[in-house]
Order: sequence, then structure tokens, then C-alpha cells
Amino acid sequence: MPGGTAEGSRKGGFTLLWVSSAFAEFAYSTSLIVLPLIVLALTGSPSQAGIIGFVDAAAMLLAGLPAGAVADRFDRRTVMLWCQAALVAVFGSLALLLWADAVSLPALIGLALVNGAATALTMAAGDAMIPSLVAPERLSDAVAMNAARTYAGQLAGTSAGGFLLALKNAFPFVVGCLAHLAGLVLLLFLKRQPPARPDGDRDQTDGRGLLEGVRWIMRHPFLRVGLACATATNFFFGVIYFIVIASAQTSGMNTGLIGLMAGLLGVGGLLGALAAPLLQRLLSGARPVYVVLWAFAVLTVGIAVLPGSWTPGVLLGAVAFAAPTANAFFTTQQLALTPDSHRGRVVSAAAVASGGGGAIAPLAGGIVLDLAGRSAGLLGCAAVMAVIALVTTLSPALRDVPDPVAVDPPSDPRPESQVEPVPGPGRGPGNEPESDAYADSGTETESAPECGARPAREVSPVPGTGRGSEQRQETSPEPAPDKV
Repeated sequence: MPGGTAEGSRKGGFTLLWVSSAFAEFAYSTSLIVLPLIVLALTGSPSQAGIIGFVDAAAMLLAGLPAGAVADRFDRRTVMLWCQAALVAVFGSLALLLWADAVSLPALIGLALVNGAATALTMAAGDAMIPSLVAPERLSDAVAMNAARTYAGQLAGTSAGGFLLALKNAFPFVVGCLAHLAGLVLLLFLKRQPPARPDGDRDQTDGRGLLEGVRWIMRHPFLRVGLACATATNFFFGVIYFIVIASAQTSGMNTGLIGLMAGLLGVGGLLGALAAPLLQRLLSGARPVYVVLWAFAVLTVGIAVLPGSWTPGVLLGAVAFAAPTANAFFTTQQLALTPDSHRGRVVSAAAVASGGGGAIAPLAGGIVLDLAGRSAGLLGCAAVMAVIALVTTLSPALRDVPDPVAVDPPSDPRPESQVEPVPGPGRGPGNEPESDAYADSGTETESAPECGARPAREVSPVPGTGRGSEQRQETSPEPAPDKV
């Protein structure tokens, strides 16, 4: 296949995935703001309204590790198709119930449960297939574009959700159903995305297989330290955000102004995601991580001591502006250093860890605000973040950034019939698999590398341990020993 044709196919595949995921992000963000309000109107109980958000977050976290194993075992495009089909069904069913004024709390909880679990599966499968849809040198740009998509979906979804709910309570779910349907249709045009070892390790979905992503991260110094930084940053950002919003409300600030102040966070994140490709070229190595951590510590001090009603929103927006560049750097390295056979589980393990930190942040923020007050609580968070920034800056694991060598994926000598796709949407006339699993993924097909050569974007942490066509093993590749 000519190089130009392969590059165009890759770009087209990523665009389909990006637009489809944008529709899903929009629908998810719409439901996230609308569901608690509908429960509150239905029951009049704030505690029951809070159950919806808890169920959604719990479903996403609990489905995280299994989602990665599913993405590493089955065809990733088909996994996403099944998820979109399920979401079309539940959004459409809830829209009908609301239109007929027959909705109940169990139905709303059911949608939140399916929404969280399906979103976890979609994220794991979609993120794991990115390296096969873009050229290696464009991987960081693709990750930054995904971050921009997330921020844009959140801004558009939350804004549209409130507007549609004011018109009729069923409208947000009618629009959400149509958005998921549009995403499903776009995925039908994406070529199949089988995992690297399509005959599959049968233990990928048992207990040991589910934890393989965790073990891979823990054995790799760069991934381990980077994920610890991401988890700590998400946790403290959530704590500080809660303190700022809660203290603003208790001080009597108008709720509209609080909403606008919080909106600055989304605007800063979106602008930062758009600027991330340029900033990554200006900040080489792990410098984006250092900049975010130190800026976070310094700006938190500013939030605590500087006057002005808009000051916290502006400073939080500045932190959000810097965050996507650091996130793009770490995610790019994570995808490049992880073998394709493990990407789904590693992506999911990282999402569970960092997302778990953010999930418990509001509870911790409330405790800190009650015990220490606004100023002391924020200064305490700033001091801890400064310690984390210092330790990270001195860490050899981030100073010595691995230099992955990315090459085109090898063809799999086994017949396509051994691939274990999920039967369902997209399997029919015009969607039959081709003889080579990678030829159908939009990537350039080459013969298998010689023994000792490195497979596609699968960088062996220890030189000489790369798995070639004669080195496929049932055990996972051994990472490099920790740096002292």
C-alpha cells in the first residue's frame, strides 16, 4: 500500500472516531447535568438526586478494569458499536417514558448505570485504537485533539442540557438518543480494529488478566510516577474546586455568577487543549508536567490570598489551560510505551486511578472546608502540591524520558478466522474482515519483522526483548528495572 494512501486512511479513521466520540461526549454531558435535576423534580429529595451522580461514577469506575480487558480481547470498533447501540436504546426509552409522564426513579438509575458502564467501555476501546489510526509523529497531536473534544463536549452538553430541559423534560434525552445514533452510524464507516493478538489470551477477562494493566504500570517507572502525579493532581484540583464553589455559595454569591466562574474552568481547558500541540513543541521532555505542578501550587496560593470575586475562576482557568499539555505528554508516552495487546487494560487502569482521585475529592473538600476553613484549607493544599511538584521534579523516572521507537504494525500470520470479534453491529455485507487484521485497520501492511525486531509502537523497555514474528509469548513483556 502506498505511504500516502495509508496516511490518508489513518487520518480518515481518526476523524470518524473523533466525531463519533464528540457526539457521545455531548450526550453524556447533557445527561450528567439533567438527570439529577429530573430526580429532584420527581422526588423533591436532594439525597436521591445525589444517588444518580454516584451511580454513574461508580458504574464507570467498576467497569473500568473489565472494559480494558474487553478492549484487548475483542474487535474495538465492534465494542464501541455495541455500547452506542445500548445507549441509543436507553436514551430513547427514557425519552418515551418522560414524554408519557411515566418515568420512575429506578428507570433513571438504570440509565445512569448503563451510561457509566458504556462510557467506560467506549473510552477504553477508543483510546486503545488511537495509535493505529494516526502516524507515530502525530500521536501527541491526536491526544491533544481528544482533550479539546472532551472540553468542548462538556461545555456544549451542559449548556444544551439546561436549555432543552427548560423546554420539555424529554428533549435532552431525545437529542442524546440522536447524538448516540449519529455516533453509531459514523463508527460503521470505520474499519475493524482487532487487537494485536486476535487469537487472544483466554485469561484476559479473568482476575489476573484484569489486573495486568495495573501490573504493567507498576513495573514501569515512568508510567508509575506519571500516573501518581496525575492522580494526585486530579484529587487536589477537585478538593480546591469544591472549596472555591462551596465557599462562594455560603458567602452569598449569586448562583449565576458561580456558574460563570465555573465556566471559566471549561474555557481555560478548551483553549489549553487547542494550544497543547504548540506548547508541546516549546516544552520538551517532561517540562509540561513540571510547569503544571508548580503553576498549580503557586496559583492555589493566589486563590487563597488574592481579593476579587472572579479571581478564583480566572486562576482555576489558568490551571486548566496548562493541564492538557501535560496530559497529552503523559498519555502519548503511555500509548507509545505500552504494547497494543495491553493498551486497553493500561488505559483503563490509568483512568480508574486518576478518576478515583477525582471522585473522592468533593468529600475530602467538604471535610477540609469544615475543619480548616477556606484560606487555611487552600494554603494547605498548595503546600502539599508544592511538595509533590518538588518530588516529581527530582524524580529520575521523569527526567530520563523514554524514547519509544515507533514502526508500522506487523502483519499477523494467523488467519483472520481466528480473530474473536464481538458478533453484532457492523457485521454484514461490506464489513467482512480482510485476510490481514491490520490491513483493515487503516494502517499500512508490511510483512512480519524478523526475530528481535520491534512490533508496532510496542517498545520493549529492555533492549533485545522486543516480540517479533517468532517471539510471541503468553506472558507480558518485561519492563525495565526501576531507576535508582
